[in-house]
Amino acid sequence: MTAMNRIRRVENFDRYEILAHPLPSREDRVFHPGDTETSRASITYASHDVRIARPTGIGSKGRVAILMHHGGGRHVLEFNETALPIATALLALPERQQYALAYAIFEQADECAGGARAAEAERWADAFLDGRIRKRRSGGRRYAQIETPDEKACRRS
Repeated sequence: MTAMNRIRRVENFDRYEILAHPLPSREDRVFHPGDTETSRASITYASHDVRIARPTGIGSKGRVAILMHHGGGRHVLEFNETALPIATALLALPERQQYALAYAIFEQADECAGGARAAEAERWADAFLDGRIRKRRSGGRRYAQIETPDEKACRRS
């Protein structure tokens, strides 16, 4: 995941030009899967407001964003439109599909970011237990890095 393709929290959505606001009414964000024996319950996303937008700041040309506002605050997933050509496809969909796809993309990015954080934490924990974390100073700053098992073996010999 690049620095551009990450979810970040923002105070407001002022820096974004809204391209689409699918299902702006909370009542519209209740999905009724059907009246079959297995799925009589409705699924509600009333607390999750999704918008498709374009950043308006300097250097934001060619970028698109999915804005999410829910009980946890306002969050933005920005990505390069050229790398992920989805804005045109998203905007061409009917409103309910726009909402569903934008929501799914946002949630998938959030889940992937959580998995990456957990994997990196596990990598550092394993390195700590194996004694493979090396610290050094340079220019008045401290740096930490993980050495590979081969580097540790070479250092010990």
